[in-house]
Amino acid sequence: MSNLLLTNPGDLGFLVVGAGISGLTLARLLVQNGEKVSVFEKSRGLGGRLASRRGGGHIWDHGIPSLSPEDIPPEVYVDWKKFEILKPRGDQKKLAWVCPEGMTQLPKALENGLTVYRDTKIETIRVGPGGKVWMVGDDSGGWHYGKQLILAIPAPQALALLDGAFPHQMVSLKETLSKIQYRPTLTLLATVNRKKFPRLNLKAYDPIETITENGEKGILQGEGALTIHLNERYSLKNFEQDESKVIADITKLVAKKNQLEIHQPTLKRWRYSQVTQALEESYLSAKLTSPLFVIGDGFCGGGLKGALLSATVLADKLLHPQKMKESWRQNGKANHPIRCPR
Repeated sequence: MSNLLLTNPGDLGFLVVGAGISGLTLARLLVQNGEKVSVFEKSRGLGGRLASRRGGGHIWDHGIPSLSPEDIPPEVYVDWKKFEILKPRGDQKKLAWVCPEGMTQLPKALENGLTVYRDTKIETIRVGPGGKVWMVGDDSGGWHYGKQLILAIPAPQALALLDGAFPHQMVSLKETLSKIQYRPTLTLLATVNRKKFPRLNLKAYDPIETITENGEKGILQGEGALTIHLNERYSLKNFEQDESKVIADITKLVAKKNQLEIHQPTLKRWRYSQVTQALEESYLSAKLTSPLFVIGDGFCGGGLKGALLSATVLADKLLHPQKMKESWRQNGKANHPIRCPR
């Protein structure tokens, strides 16, 4: 399992667990500055809630519907603008951006130049040989080595991974991480015949939180593709409910309230959909003999803005170690948080 030739941290790069928007942003910033980075994602797709689905000639966005300018740090926007894929959202007056091939088009662009292991679930983390190396074990039995480890996954998943690996260490970090709370969201994807319903009356009625036709929003193959997000109360109550009941509920509601007949409904379950309680810190850190960090949308107030600030602040600290103000304590018993930019 171990290889003594890998114990020199100078020969190793960063390990990033999670290819959501925070993990990809951090990895991209590090690679752009000459660092070696390996990113691990348990799913086939990238981007976390920047998610799209294709099928039957349609594209549905079923995670974050659009990007708000106020959520994107200037240096991140300058980088994203180079892709030339951000277009104004077409169904609302307030400025927001969408990607014409679906929101997943953005994480796919961010992946360019990165080493990303898809369909690779990290199940074990350890301090490796020599005490200066992190080892992460994946679900196929493989081991990967790095000089620093960053967990860019939802807080409950990071907490479970840390608790399983270090039940009696990093106590302060784990206690703080447990304060981050999420709500689930049930999302229904469906189609509507636009020839039969050329004018849509898309209004959200309880328990629908938002209902969007992806074509009106600006998705090229989104005409007739409906995304229906259900509110927190309904999602909490019905998250484990049989799919057929939820589909029947919402199909009947849309027919009654919006006078629309929907077809091919599919239910998506987002367990960690939105942060309901976030930290003000930019990230959390601990040190056994090698540094470990946790970033994501549970930091800097939460949401997409929090995820991007969390990633960019940590990238700055990693690339400019002289700025590191953490006062490390042995075994990760305490950490000095870095506050978010105002």
